[in-house]
Amino acid sequence: MSPDAVGPRAFAALSVSRNWYPGIGHCQPAQRILPQQRFFWLKTAVLLFMTVLGALLSLQVAAAQDAVPDSSPLSVTTQFSSGLSGDCKTGEGLVVQLHYTGTQPLRGYLVRVELTNSTTGKVFQKQVLQEIRGSREPMIPSGAEWTRTVCSVPKKVLSDAMAVSTKVDVLKFADGSIWGPLELRESHQLVGSLDGMDFIGKTTELERFVSPILPDRGPAPVEDVQTQTIGPLRIESGVWQDEDGQDMMAVEITNESDTPIRGYLFNTSFFDPATGTHIRRFSTKELETHGNQSDYLAPGSTWLADPRKFSHLADGSLASYTIKLDLVVFADGSIFGPKKSQESDEVLGMLQGIDAANRASRETSVNKE
Repeated sequence: MSPDAVGPRAFAALSVSRNWYPGIGHCQPAQRILPQQRFFWLKTAVLLFMTVLGALLSLQVAAAQDAVPDSSPLSVTTQFSSGLSGDCKTGEGLVVQLHYTGTQPLRGYLVRVELTNSTTGKVFQKQVLQEIRGSREPMIPSGAEWTRTVCSVPKKVLSDAMAVSTKVDVLKFADGSIWGPLELRESHQLVGSLDGMDFIGKTTELERFVSPILPDRGPAPVEDVQTQTIGPLRIESGVWQDEDGQDMMAVEITNESDTPIRGYLFNTSFFDPATGTHIRRFSTKELETHGNQSDYLAPGSTWLADPRKFSHLADGSLASYTIKLDLVVFADGSIFGPKKSQESDEVLGMLQGIDAANRASRETSVNKE
């Protein structure tokens, strides 16, 4: 019930209405409602409404938490086999059996498989098994069972006392939620690939977040401007104030190389210059999200980053900051940067997903002709 339903107009109507009582052949005038009573009833109704709303929100939060399981709903078992002539050239390998029991359809997974000597603990081989489904492909339903085969197992490994361990590192569900420790760089690429596929099929909040801003549409730094060149990029950064007068970090990125750029990622860290104390860090990733080469960052062209809140010191003055470039991806597929951040793997995955979705769309169009 909305608070307006029990607002002053409703109470005013009550003050001139008549109450009918079953079994009595006449009506009596309603008692006059005093302002104090009216305020009390309104306050009570609002409190009741807020209580019900809070309970509903709690249920929604609980349901959202229940949607992402505490333990992996993908179980993995393994066994060595020497009867794999149809799958492996040598006829020998490792059969990995997977069983999915989650409530949400599964869109992608990554499992790490390690072969170790059961006596010494020495790791002989590491293998990653992964699979993703495009937005138009059928998801993996609850109850599904399937097998994967690892053929590249050395005979020496098969002959030794061998132990096999498996770990599910990431699961991504059809509703976009994610489960897993995401310890492997490959897992971040998998997540990015699925996000990139979605950029082609629909508009998402993430796409709006990572899409670059053209110079005529966004804020440029106007105060305390700093300029630095890192590899192929010239980076101009400084303060820009929003409509509320809040200090924001604004950044201009210009391609100083001779090759178009598809995307990049850099990290910004704020700190106290007097003590070196770290205050805050965030990453900025920007990329062309549809695989249109004409929209890449051309040589000499500039993109603007979405402005972020500028950090301040205790006395209200602006904090110092550093910008470190972690990844640049060129149109020819080459990259620049140390690629230390796991988010850089997500960027690489997004570009792979964009390309995969475009290929799939072209193949579908050809098949329809």
